[in-house]
Amino acid sequence: MKLDSSRRKFLKAGVVLPIAGLVSTHSVKAFSDTTDNTTYRVLGKTGLKVSGVGSGVGIEPDPKVIARAIELGVNYFDTARGYGNGKSEQITGDALKGKRNKVILATKTDGKTKADIFKDMDESLKALKTDYVDIYHLHSRDTPDAITDESVEACEILKKQGKTCFIGVSTHDVHAVADTIIEIGKFDVVQTTYSYAIGGAPLRQKAIAKLYAADVGIVAMKVIIAVAGFVPRDINLPEEGPLAAIKWVLLNPAISTTVPYVKNIKELEMNVRAMKEAYTPQDEKMLYIRNEEIRPDYCRMCYECKGKCPNSVPVTDELRFLAYYDFGGNLKQAKENFRSLSEQIKGVRCSDCSSCAIECPNGVDVRNRLIRAQTLLT
Repeated sequence: MKLDSSRRKFLKAGVVLPIAGLVSTHSVKAFSDTTDNTTYRVLGKTGLKVSGVGSGVGIEPDPKVIARAIELGVNYFDTARGYGNGKSEQITGDALKGKRNKVILATKTDGKTKADIFKDMDESLKALKTDYVDIYHLHSRDTPDAITDESVEACEILKKQGKTCFIGVSTHDVHAVADTIIEIGKFDVVQTTYSYAIGGAPLRQKAIAKLYAADVGIVAMKVIIAVAGFVPRDINLPEEGPLAAIKWVLLNPAISTTVPYVKNIKELEMNVRAMKEAYTPQDEKMLYIRNEEIRPDYCRMCYECKGKCPNSVPVTDELRFLAYYDFGGNLKQAKENFRSLSEQIKGVRCSDCSSCAIECPNGVDVRNRLIRAQTLLT
């Protein structure tokens, strides 16, 4: 797909775009405090001071990485009940023993009913070895219908019981749910996808700006998945693609913290530098080159294709699952997510179609990517 000139100009302007339209009275409080290693920002209406670089602990956390992160001033840790069937929370809880009061701890539930949400919370608290979490998210709510009255009421009850201090929503399609979240008026935090590759989409930017104006704290996820470890041959910045990616995200004052997953202490120590180092033209060049290189393969999660497949394939979801492997190296996570689809959808094979009804505005080779996902992850 040939990109038009406006799209190229947009990508080249990435260094300034995140801030456009977001400067307000919030920006004074957004950068609340600093230490030698760490910059802290206020997480919206919660008032919590969170490190600009947090930690998405992942499915199998490394306790040594968690310990070192705390030493470096990182204080925001994100997990979920469903990660590794509870293993992530268990390891995180063990790693935080004696350090719970030094961190802000967030976890998530896939539960839909009150009973399931209450059960998840109790199991999470047991695994995390704590009597409360700081933030409790409804996990992966990508449509307004997924944020039910019952689930909101369950979260409010847990908040009143003191099992969570604040409540939130995690979503991949923030544009689809932002208005609903603001209208409900109960949620303190939203965790959503945001990166150089996907962050500049106008609808995503507009949604984030709305939430920021409503004083909802915003946590950015998937911040490095498409650039991790990448260095173009003509740039001498070994293994620092993730650093540049996080610096770009932190240009946006609406983003309170980020939750990149790191495999080792070396990566962690690199990522933490994003809170103190400036975003440079060299960083922009590296990310721009990478963004163009992955264009046919990496879904930007703009959701322009939603509902357009005649066979009802959830295109964005299947491509996101594939990205967990192709860009994150985690085949287990990719397969687990693919298995969560309905049997009917898992049975669809895009190879049966002679052509694809989806024409991606971002240049993704949708048909071949879906064929790869359906072959690899089934």
